[in-house]
Amino acid sequence: MAARDAVAIAAACELLHNASLIHDDLQDRDPTRRGRDAVWKIFGDDVAICTGDLLLSAAYAAIAGFSQSALLPEMLRLVHLRTAAAVRGQCADILPRSRYLDDVDTYERIVVGKSGALLSLPLELAMIGSGHRHWAAVARESAEHFAVGYQIVDDLEDRIKDANAAGAPSINAFLVIAAANDGTDATARGIALARHHLSHAARCAQRLPLGSGALLSELADALGSQL
Repeated sequence: MAARDAVAIAAACELLHNASLIHDDLQDRDPTRRGRDAVWKIFGDDVAICTGDLLLSAAYAAIAGFSQSALLPEMLRLVHLRTAAAVRGQCADILPRSRYLDDVDTYERIVVGKSGALLSLPLELAMIGSGHRHWAAVARESAEHFAVGYQIVDDLEDRIKDANAAGAPSINAFLVIAAANDGTDATARGIALARHHLSHAARCAQRLPLGSGALLSELADALGSQL
């Protein structure tokens, strides 16, 4: 795959990701992102909505620059499918905030949609663009397991902050596992669950051709070693 095509894929995915972050910060009323004031905090809600929409549109413009035009219909459809999955995941994340979610399977499905979809997209597009589309399913499996493992670790680290936060809590692994009330320690179970997903992610990533999953495997191993 040509360097310009790799850039087209990377740019499209980064634009989608940043669009999702702008909208997510607005919905969560998170005042900062990456150590700086969030877009909505500086410019207001209306500009944040429009900015996110613009980045979504720009993502399709970026992927349209892929040189192998015969692959564009498949790639554009995949961009839409993963974006739709992320939107469904975000909607599912928002809805249960008024109740106490106690289903770990539901938690994992929400995370796979909200985070896994956009995490798997660059790998899937790369597999299609490089003529290895039969590996796209493995790339997706790896990314989805990494997303769940990463989110559980992040949730467990934030459990004290979430417990002290005002208002209804968002979906959080610690709260979900604690609510299951099966007699096990919520933190210990969360750590075990995170390790399971991260280990699975690393194994899948190592199978991908031409070392394309090396970074994801390395990140999964590094995160798992911190537990």
